[in-house]
Amino acid sequence: MALALLLILPPSLLAAQVTAVADRDRLAAGDSLQLELRVTGSPDDDPDLDVLKRDWEILNRSQSSQIELINGSFSRSLVLSLSLMPRRSGELEIPAICFGADCSLPLPITVSEQTATTTAAAPLLLEAEAQPRQVPVGAQILLTVRLLHRVELRQASLSEPRTDGVEADIQRLGKDRRSTTRRNGYLYQVIERRYVIFPRQAGQLSIPALQLDAQVDTGSSRGNFFARQLRQLRRSSKALQIQVTPPPADLGSRNWLPARQLTLQDDWQQHPPTLRVGEPATRTLTLTATGLPAASLPELKLPVPAGWKSYPDQPSRQDTDSQQGIIGTLQQKIALVPTRPGSVVLPAIDLDWFDVTTAAWKHIHLKPLQLKVAPAATGTAVSPPPQPLMTPPATPPSPTAAPAPAPQNKPSTVAATAGSTRRNFWPWLSLVLGLGWLATLLLRQRRRSTATVAKDPTTADEKQETEQTARKAVFAAAGRNDPQATRQALLRWSRLRATKITGDEYEELKRGAGAPLAAALSELDEVLYSKSPAAWNGEALCAALADLPEKPRKTRQSLPPLYPATELPTKNG
Repeated sequence: MALALLLILPPSLLAAQVTAVADRDRLAAGDSLQLELRVTGSPDDDPDLDVLKRDWEILNRSQSSQIELINGSFSRSLVLSLSLMPRRSGELEIPAICFGADCSLPLPITVSEQTATTTAAAPLLLEAEAQPRQVPVGAQILLTVRLLHRVELRQASLSEPRTDGVEADIQRLGKDRRSTTRRNGYLYQVIERRYVIFPRQAGQLSIPALQLDAQVDTGSSRGNFFARQLRQLRRSSKALQIQVTPPPADLGSRNWLPARQLTLQDDWQQHPPTLRVGEPATRTLTLTATGLPAASLPELKLPVPAGWKSYPDQPSRQDTDSQQGIIGTLQQKIALVPTRPGSVVLPAIDLDWFDVTTAAWKHIHLKPLQLKVAPAATGTAVSPPPQPLMTPPATPPSPTAAPAPAPQNKPSTVAATAGSTRRNFWPWLSLVLGLGWLATLLLRQRRRSTATVAKDPTTADEKQETEQTARKAVFAAAGRNDPQATRQALLRWSRLRATKITGDEYEELKRGAGAPLAAALSELDEVLYSKSPAAWNGEALCAALADLPEKPRKTRQSLPPLYPATELPTKNG
């Protein structure tokens, strides 16, 4: 019926009327207004909203339409709702908006500047501050952004900070902090977000204004208690300027470490270790800087006494948050191996850094450390050879003794014996077959066990390999200057040489070795675990092994033969 009426109604009755209605004609900068375009009838075209882009920003839009037929009277309406944010302050105008040939009337709007009075009573505030306002290159700038609101926030988005004029690294610190504060008699909820900025070069660093867009709940809408009215608000912080100065002229060859505080700790200073020749000991240095990331801390290099071996690990770096900004920590572990006994003095450690609070150089000094190195541990005593588990059986009768002459049997006795032998034949045959079947099962089980052990070729080789052949394998691999093969041969030899299998036989060999062998083994470890592989010469290891006394062989008393050998009689005997 509605379509039929649309066809028969005259065109004059279908002309559209467009009315523009704003929820207010005065607002402050950063506030939004709601504009409704109410269209009665059928518009000729879609609305042209490009005329708004000069002075207004369209944040949201929604549309609803309705067709009514009451007592034969037909009506059609369209409502277009727009949320508009002013781009500037002053006397603005919402221009006429046309739906084809049907247009609305323009609306004058006054947008006032944010003043101290209006800001003090504003339901939403955005603040940003940076400390300090003058820093040297590479030093920390702490940027704090605070959002204060005393109305319910439905949606909010904050732009990320950026820098102009100077290249810088920006890093966010932790999670947002929430608290409450009172401003001008109003109680605000506070959301605080912090950043650290590290400028890379000298100059004028600018932090443009940050922008916050949020929807706030202003209460129930007119005539509907359950429908909530939302308003879009925009707040901007003040732009900030930071002066970045170059490093001091007296930098020289020192590391540039601009920090609020810097400390260096040495675990050996607090707890001196007990050192022994050939045994590695780990020294740990911890460098902690307040106001400087761990990536900016230099790798620590320790002076090593002459003849000592050093194996530094990769330093570990970690950043943590604090009230003063970022705290960078670098931990350096170095394994040191002394090669000579006696008293030794480890050199002092010195480090310069720049205090940004006092704008002055400061010096860290760790005093020399005097230690005593004990001689290498002596080798483990060889245990006596094990006693035989079984005693030899009694000596059998001499095979040369003449057997006693057999008595002469009578024919009847011989016949009886033959019959008895035939009767006993089948039981003995059954016994032999049973023993053969049992032997077959035992042989099959033994083959399964052998196959299982053969899965571990190293174990099978070690069972067949003796200590002497393993020692020769070490000399052969070292003679070829092959560090990998030498290490594998040393592991097999130390395992065969040990009196008790504990899984730590190679370390026991190092602890029980003398100074030349311990130094040669440490040199082999250094080549195997060094970051940059280098050529290795096995002459020193061969010479040290040659001087090492061989371990006494274990003697084991053999069991007597099951069938002792007998001397066959000669023809003349």
